Amino acid sequence: MKSIKTFLSAALLSFVVSSTGFAANTYTTPIDAQEITAFNSGYDIKDITFTLNADFSLTAEIVPYGVPGDADGDGDPNASTNPAIIDEPGVGATEFLRMALQCGAADPSVPCIPNVQIIYNNNNLMVMAADPAVTGLAQYVTFEVLLDHYKMTITDLAAFKAALGMPPATVDFGAFNFSASFTDLAPDDIVPDTGGCNYVSLQPPVVAQCALVLAKTSSVSTVGPVISYQEGNEEEGDHDYYQDGDSSLETCGCMGKVSELILMYTGTGSVDVDINRKKPFGVSLYSGTVQAGVPFIVSGNSFGPNGFKETLGVAISISTNGGEPVELHTSCSKPIGAGTVVGDFVVVSGQSRKHSMPLCEIAPVGCPVNQQVTYTYTVTNNGTDVTGLTVVDDNMIDPVGGPVDLLANTAVSFTADACLHETTTNTASASAATFGTDEACVSNTASATVEMLINIETDPCLDGTATEDDDCDGTTTEPVAFEGCSASYWKRHRGAWATYSPGDRFDAIFGVDASGNKKLMKALKSKKRKHASKQLTREAVAALLNASSAEVNYALTAGEVISIVVNA
Repeated sequence: MKSIKTFLSAALLSFVVSSTGFAANTYTTPIDAQEITAFNSGYDIKDITFTLNADFSLTAEIVPYGVPGDADGDGDPNASTNPAIIDEPGVGATEFLRMALQCGAADPSVPCIPNVQIIYNNNNLMVMAADPAVTGLAQYVTFEVLLDHYKMTITDLAAFKAALGMPPATVDFGAFNFSASFTDLAPDDIVPDTGGCNYVSLQPPVVAQCALVLAKTSSVSTVGPVISYQEGNEEEGDHDYYQDGDSSLETCGCMGKVSELILMYTGTGSVDVDINRKKPFGVSLYSGTVQAGVPFIVSGNSFGPNGFKETLGVAISISTNGGEPVELHTSCSKPIGAGTVVGDFVVVSGQSRKHSMPLCEIAPVGCPVNQQVTYTYTVTNNGTDVTGLTVVDDNMIDPVGGPVDLLANTAVSFTADACLHETTTNTASASAATFGTDEACVSNTASATVEMLINIETDPCLDGTATEDDDCDGTTTEPVAFEGCSASYWKRHRGAWATYSPGDRFDAIFGVDASGNKKLMKALKSKKRKHASKQLTREAVAALLNASSAEVNYALTAGEVISIVVNA
């Protein structure tokens, strides 16, 4: 045994076999011919695979032709059926595995001089440096005898090399020679067969890391449009919009809510259309079949409180063929006019309640200079390479950038233009189709808010600054404060009733059947916790009495109350 080991050491010092592997983080030796042909010895080595792992551990998986630790090739690594061969349990005293390494070897033309030997013998591990002063290497090495192969692991190659005095920049991991033997008088198995060294250069694997960082900025040409407001019902959004802030010079504009729109269906064929005023008191404004390219008129409804009569209200909803509705703002607080697009419809023209001129045209393309904004999206890839990178923005047509491939530690920028009519916050994100795995890689979200500063011109007729030149003839009036009394009030104060009497029948007045054909007073006494129909009759009577009383400034007429109840 000693003479064999001496031979191996001499062979390592005398010549080199150049066989350098550049297979990323793995290298497998060519298959070694089966040398002990009489039986499948566990010491006749087929090949060895070296792997440099992401945690910088180095493994060597040593695959024999037979069962690991089986010296006589009978399949049992713990006993021998051949009297000439001793096969002790595991890797016994008469069996050994030996690996000579030269960590940091970089030049195959230079003779291989091992700086460390790893020996597994008598089921014990020994790690010995060529330099006797180097100790403590065994803490970094493990050796396992598995079912179908041996496995040697250097748990921390960087620390192992440092202990040997190797600088971090040296080659990972260098050169090796492996030998195995047992007491059978047959030649020991050596990989490579010549007894020289294999040179191996490994690189740590690239671990897929998703680290996309998105930054978003906005560049605005100026502060935004000049908008003039007439004071109105702030809660209902009753504002008026002028194109340049001076209504006296306007040839178009919107005041006091939209009163009429001419719409056109931009799809194909014909569709059934339902258009409703959303607030206050949802009312049907249009229901019928329209043809693509043929304009149709939607007019305001007379039903509602002052300020809403003969208008389309704050907003309208448009649905086709019973589908999900789209909404169009009609309070004059936002630009609306010819060219405004909502769903599959476009505004052809329109009129507002307090303006003699038509609604202003809204250009479908182009944008006033003072309303332009340019968004810049910068994506930095702090992770691994990605492919199919795109950037999307919740208020823009997607994608605003990409798809492109983005290498690690690089950045890419995209820009997108928008035309704003109000203060707007846009939120964007970036994502890549792949980044070394089958999963998508998504960035952070990035937002940008553009404040649209508004030049407000108040109405002198309302703020007390009016002069004799101001037209304060009542066309613009302060909002009226409406009022109403509760059902409990009318129940207790019969003497305040006007037009109607407690004994009048609910069904006769409202034209609908009420459970039990109740009288008005009985309807007022319905309990609050009863079902909805009883609550409706109680509140309907209270509303009717409010509307018919000259002492109550109620928002609705008696006829409007009756109409609402009938619809309900």
